[in-house]
Amino acid sequence: MEAVVGFLFGVGIGFVLERGQFCMASAFRDFFLFRHAHLLRAMMLYLAVLTPAFFLFHAGGLIESYPYVKSGGLFTAAGGLIFGIGMVLAGGCASGTLYRIGEGYVTSLVALIGMLTGIAIFGETYPWIKNNFIEPAEFGELTLSSLLSIPQSAAVLLGTLLFLWLFVFLGRRFKRA
Repeated sequence: MEAVVGFLFGVGIGFVLERGQFCMASAFRDFFLFRHAHLLRAMMLYLAVLTPAFFLFHAGGLIESYPYVKSGGLFTAAGGLIFGIGMVLAGGCASGTLYRIGEGYVTSLVALIGMLTGIAIFGETYPWIKNNFIEPAEFGELTLSSLLSIPQSAAVLLGTLLFLWLFVFLGRRFKRA
C-alpha cells in the first residue's frame, strides 16, 4: 500500500512541477537574464510559508530536529559553486531535470545519469573527502540566529518577513512577461 501511495504522490508532485515549470535554477535564470520574476516570487512565497511551518512543527514535537543544519566551511562554498555550475550545465535543478525527462528531453536524461554518477562517486569517496577536505576547513554550524546572536524564533520571524517582503517587492517591481 505504501508503494501505491508513494507512486501516486510522486505522480502528483511531478504533475505540479511540470505544469508550473517549477525549477529553482530556472527561477534565478529567468530573473537575472529576462527579468521575469514569477518563479522567483513563487519561491519566496514557498519559503515564507515553510520557514515558520518548520519552526512550529519542531516546537510542537512533530519534527525531531533540524537534520539539515550542518557544519559549514570552505567546502560548503566549493560544493555550492560546483552544484551551481552543474545546474547551469544540466539546464535546471534536480526537480527541473526530472520533469523535463517526463516531457521527453533526452539531454535531461543525460543530466540525470550524470547526477546519479556523481552521487555514487561522492558516496564511495566520502570518508576520504571528509578527512582531507571537510574536517580541516569547517568552522561550525551557521544559522541566522547564531550569526546575529538572536533567538531562533526571532531569526524565523526575520527570515519570514524578508521572504514576504521579497515576494511583494518582486511583484511590484517586475511584471510577469
